[in-house]
Amino acid sequence: MKTPTTLRWLLISALILALPGCANRRAPNIDDFTWNTIGWERLYYWDGSRYQGSFDRKFDRDGPGTYIYPNGDRLVAIFRDGMVVGRATVLYADGKKYVGEFRNNRLTGKGTLFYLNGDRYDGRFISGKRQGRGTYTYADGGQYNGEFNNDQISGPGVLVYANGDRYQGQFHDGQPHGLGRMEFANGRTTLEGRWEQGEFLWPQLLKF
Repeated sequence: MKTPTTLRWLLISALILALPGCANRRAPNIDDFTWNTIGWERLYYWDGSRYQGSFDRKFDRDGPGTYIYPNGDRLVAIFRDGMVVGRATVLYADGKKYVGEFRNNRLTGKGTLFYLNGDRYDGRFISGKRQGRGTYTYADGGQYNGEFNNDQISGPGVLVYANGDRYQGQFHDGQPHGLGRMEFANGRTTLEGRWEQGEFLWPQLLKF
């Protein structure tokens, strides 16, 4: 028969083995890590975001890793001193995907944005918004090539519709607006002149 001392040691050993499992049942925080913990770990932040990857002794993100925002968006990148280095990938919670440049931890520079419905944008971004020259390809076969402003089609550009119609001219908030020319694939008379919010107003000879 085992002595009480032996039973006590067995109980203590079982408790020590069970402690790691108990710790895994709660969300870790910065107090779970020590200065000797460097490598692939998980780090949770007070705003609800979290990071899984490599970090340095100062708890800065450093090396390959994934940062998950509170809304579920996922940033997969290489980090140095907590900042994204070069190109990165963002997997949005709504199904979109971005592959391209980051600057100052913001989606800024040249990149490609893939939409859940099959649309695609190739061009420049500033702080996550389409800005400057870019190409938007629609899933139905249409394509716009031109300027974007504040995430909208605005400025000079060319839009080729899925049915073959072609508009060249000024845009505002995604619509022909200003001087432009519409050429129809079915041979219908070309409309050339001033447009307002997608509607043709009056004819005017243009030089494009």
